[in-house]
Amino acid sequence: MIESRITLVRNDGVLTIGINRPDKRNALDGAMFGALANALRLAQDDPQVHCVLLHGTGPHFCAGHDTAAFGALWPQPADGAIRRCIAAFAEQPKPLVAAVTGAAVGFGATLLLHADWVAAGESTVFRFPFADLGIVPEAGATALLARRVGDLAARDWLLSGRRVTAAEALRHGFVSCVMPDSDVLAASRDYAARLAGKPHGALQSTRRLLLAGSSRSALEAIEDELAHLNVLIPENSTEGPTG
Repeated sequence: MIESRITLVRNDGVLTIGINRPDKRNALDGAMFGALANALRLAQDDPQVHCVLLHGTGPHFCAGHDTAAFGALWPQPADGAIRRCIAAFAEQPKPLVAAVTGAAVGFGATLLLHADWVAAGESTVFRFPFADLGIVPEAGATALLARRVGDLAARDWLLSGRRVTAAEALRHGFVSCVMPDSDVLAASRDYAARLAGKPHGALQSTRRLLLAGSSRSALEAIEDELAHLNVLIPENSTEGPTG
């Protein structure tokens, strides 16, 4: 890991990954996407890691793509950093816990569809601004969001791009629980530690069965989305969106 804005701490079977760019609301540029992909692959390959915990540094979780860097990253090649990062989330065999506060926008919201437990602070606001930006969602959201929150809610959130509060996200099952911001990281660490202490093979098998039980895989949706994004982003923006 050579990207200091993605931090790693391994303790008692949990790999904690921090997005550490608080001055930009933890927005991701190309190097950070690549480092995040590497961190997730490290968790996948390390037999001492049994659960992954993802959090943001400071008051925000992740504001999505860095606007200054976004345009240069598209179209995404087969080995592109964003593609590798999305695939690393989708193919992660080990439980993923997310601690979320503040802004969770664009990719900062869609990546949560690959989490098994999401603790949201009361300040959290989710946004899926893709349609406003002339593009489509990514990270498998067109396959996964409706499964999690229901068809009409998914259509509303993805088409309108409006703000979704933590309370609304909880009502629709997008997050597991809502609590004061100050409690989110500690609660997430406790949950991750409990998962890490369970029989590892059973947890990973359960996750694989859950993924296989759907009629359309997230990986298929991801490939379709990336194909559209490779066309739409160069057409619609030279500087890129915030999400």
